[in-house]
Amino acid sequence: MRRAGKILLAVTALVCYLGTTASGGFAASGFQGAPNIPVVDGVAEMMLGATTTGGWTYMYVSSAAKLISDKCPNINATPQITTGGGENLVRVAAGDLPVGVASAAYIEKYYHGAPEDKIQAYPGLRTLYGSPNSILSVIVAADSPYRTIEDLKGKRVSICNKGNSGQLLVSSLLKKMGREEYYNLQYLTPSESMEALKTGHIDSLWICACDPHASVTEIFSMPGGARFIEFSDDQKKLFFESCSYLSPAVRPAGTYTGQDADYHSVGSPYALVVTEDFPEELAYQIAKTLNEGYDDWVGIFAGVRGATAQNTVDTAIAPLHPGTERYFREIGLVK
Repeated sequence: MRRAGKILLAVTALVCYLGTTASGGFAASGFQGAPNIPVVDGVAEMMLGATTTGGWTYMYVSSAAKLISDKCPNINATPQITTGGGENLVRVAAGDLPVGVASAAYIEKYYHGAPEDKIQAYPGLRTLYGSPNSILSVIVAADSPYRTIEDLKGKRVSICNKGNSGQLLVSSLLKKMGREEYYNLQYLTPSESMEALKTGHIDSLWICACDPHASVTEIFSMPGGARFIEFSDDQKKLFFESCSYLSPAVRPAGTYTGQDADYHSVGSPYALVVTEDFPEELAYQIAKTLNEGYDDWVGIFAGVRGATAQNTVDTAIAPLHPGTERYFREIGLVK
């Protein structure tokens, strides 16, 4: 009887129920694990590369992991702290990490390759699921004398830690603007930048993330408050011409304490990225879970609002993983 129970467990180990079988559960039979996804007691143990704690990206990955683990008894998804998108893509491509989050800027660079940065192309990267669009922001203290991007020349500007997806985007845009040496650049994590801005050790923070971002929330709640500086129309035009993955982005007034006007900038999405070797049935389960559990996902973390299947299709840079594509085809998003 015990042997029969073990056989039954092996056969049904990867059955994922989204509420009930009738609501979309299916059997992913035959999955015995992968080098980076061991199966323990019938449960696939899967790490998701995130970034440093305290930021939107970490919360995006953590909330996705919780939803997957809650809805799929056969998967235990765990966020793993990393330095960000660059590390995630290198480790995913190397097979060290099954899933990692990265921004469009990083995916573009690693999927196609960037010889100028000694980054080889990884054409085997695939999109598992997408995110809402992020917004590039320039933040200063409310009482700061700086009103324009030009006012910050020579000032201490944090563009987040090296390896952070936003840092790569900002560095790329500064290069497009011919301003690599224009600012006294600091490479601090969002949390470190928050503290440095509070204490006056930096003059501005440039950050690209989705809302609400924990560090940005705290910055705008600090004594005296904070405000945004907008890029000029010519600067935004240059960004759009230089980076095909960027699009206009608007942060509504009231998103953060004291923000009394809409903020107009540029933005780009993030995505959970895997390789083409990632198990198809797991990809199918994850895409289905994140899409059909969208309301629950937003309930876990409101910042994922907009992380829809349609947005994934619209913004994917690396091709969709076959498992994700199969699910999207079933629901009519892909022909």
